[in-house]
Amino acid sequence: MRRTPALALALLAAAPAAAATFVAPSVEEMARSSDVVVRGRVLGTASRETRDGRIVTEVEVAVADAWKGAPDGTVRLVVPGGRVGRLAMKVDAAPVFADGEEVVVFLSRAGAAWHVNGHALGKYRVERGEARPGLGDARLLPRAIAAGERRVGAMAVEELEHA
Repeated sequence: MRRTPALALALLAAAPAAAATFVAPSVEEMARSSDVVVRGRVLGTASRETRDGRIVTEVEVAVADAWKGAPDGTVRLVVPGGRVGRLAMKVDAAPVFADGEEVVVFLSRAGAAWHVNGHALGKYRVERGEARPGLGDARLLPRAIAAGERRVGAMAVEELEHA
C-alpha cells in the first residue's frame, strides 16, 4: 500500500499534542501579576461558541473573600474550551471549573472579561483546608525563586492566602 504525503500529514495532525509545560513561578509572582485574587464558590458554567469558531466557557464565581483587589460580589471569567452540543474543545493547561466547587483564582482583566492568570497555575481547588492547582498533565520546569517565596503547588489555604 502506497502512502501519500497528504495521508502522512493527516495522521500527524491527528496525533495528540504533548502536555503543557510551565516554568514554575512562585505563588507570590502569581499574586503580583494578578489584578484580583479571590476565594469563592463556582455558581455556574456555560460554554458558548465565539464568532471565530472557538469554544469558551464563562464561569461565575461568588466571591467569599478578596485577597487582592476589590471585585464585585461575583466575578464572571472566561476560560478557553468547553462543550456546546456535540462539539467540544479541550485546551491543554486551561483551568476547568465545576459547579459548586470552592476555588481560589488569580485573575487578570482583558477588556471587559476576567481571565485566569497563568492558566491552570492560577486556579486552585479548595478541599478540606487544602488548596491544589488543577495542573492535569502539565509539567512544571524547576527554576530558582526568591528567598521566602513558595512554588505553585498544593498547600494549606491559609498559606496560600498569605502569598
